[in-house]
Amino acid sequence: MPLFLGLGAIASYFENVILHWFHSYEYTPGILNIRYYDLSLGAYLSQVYYVSSVAFFIAAFQLRFGWTLLFSAMFVGIEYGFLALGVYKLIWWHPAFTGVALPVYFWIAKKWWILLLQGSSRFIRWFTLVGTNYVIYADLESIPFFSGHYHFTSGWFQDLARDTVVVLIIYTTVRAAITATVCFYRLHWSILGMVTAILWIGYLVSMQLHILTFKYLWSFYVFSAYDIVILFICCKFNLLLLNNARDKTTLRSWFQP
Repeated sequence: MPLFLGLGAIASYFENVILHWFHSYEYTPGILNIRYYDLSLGAYLSQVYYVSSVAFFIAAFQLRFGWTLLFSAMFVGIEYGFLALGVYKLIWWHPAFTGVALPVYFWIAKKWWILLLQGSSRFIRWFTLVGTNYVIYADLESIPFFSGHYHFTSGWFQDLARDTVVVLIIYTTVRAAITATVCFYRLHWSILGMVTAILWIGYLVSMQLHILTFKYLWSFYVFSAYDIVILFICCKFNLLLLNNARDKTTLRSWFQP
């Protein structure tokens, strides 16, 4: 589970840069009424779940390069299929870039799997926790977010929906990194509570500065409660990965089918 979520985070980070910052392409799956939210949902599901599921499969079974090329070609074919259906529009991106990027991504997945099993890299363990937190945060935030329960206003983009998506990505990344760090170092529970309180104060300050606006008061409480949920999950995952560093068979038995 931590590896799968971490792989989803890596794919999402890359997608965030080329899509939301550099406007590489457009999705129009027609699921949501707001165009940019519709685009964001399509990209998120594609990268965080579909592509990362294949990467996890390749890593778990340590498939050879021929399989990597086959799955890469499959996703390139899907892109061309979406272009033919009119639900995908290229701006400066090209399916050939996908054909080059995916083998690299799948190679990273295989190496990441090995390093987690070996339990030899503290950085890999920390980054896995960050990625796990990021994806779980994003999943929890998605329903109220796409329902319009809150929005961000930074002034970076004229489109409020795009502004909200980009700032939310930054917020989520920062929250994920902070929570992962305090869990990684296994700090005292009082420090964990203090960090959570600081995050909540940050939300209140953002609201006072009109950067973050909630449609309903209860949405703020739910938004804040996510930090407690993520903190608990992250501590559990950290113990799982830490135990693997002491007993290399633990994580193997967790992941293998």
